[in-house]
Amino acid sequence: MNYQEFIIDPKDAQRILFGAGGKLGPMEFAQGLVAIIAVSLAFSLLSLIPGLGALISVLGLIVGLVLAFAWVCIFSKRFHDAGQSGWMTLAAIAVAVVLSIVVGLVLTPIFGGADFTNLSSMQTMGAGMVVKNMITSILVNGALGYYMFKLKPALI
Repeated sequence: MNYQEFIIDPKDAQRILFGAGGKLGPMEFAQGLVAIIAVSLAFSLLSLIPGLGALISVLGLIVGLVLAFAWVCIFSKRFHDAGQSGWMTLAAIAVAVVLSIVVGLVLTPIFGGADFTNLSSMQTMGAGMVVKNMITSILVNGALGYYMFKLKPALI
């Protein structure tokens, strides 16, 4: 497989990323998930730039909600393609939360944990926390995405 197969075509982006109706094949699902992760990682990196904090916080909240909606949409459509209910997306959300907690617990000692009693240590751990969250996002979405990619389409 060529990596370019995973890059979403801009003219298909709205159809793939938004709206929970319809179906998505494995490759379109992968393209949507890669696009969501890429935008999420870009905003995480932008949050590290000094002086952009307030703007990125407000814009990041809006973009985060849009990305969460797109994530639910692509998972719902992929479940439809596999002949299952789109409500199975709730199970995927639960699995994502559990995996995020587990991966976060594993990565916290590596990137430094929060010491809520020491304000100066909390200010310096910002970059470590962003990197930890980025790695967690990649691992959790990669694991769920691999499972969803391998779901067999319904024969109907």
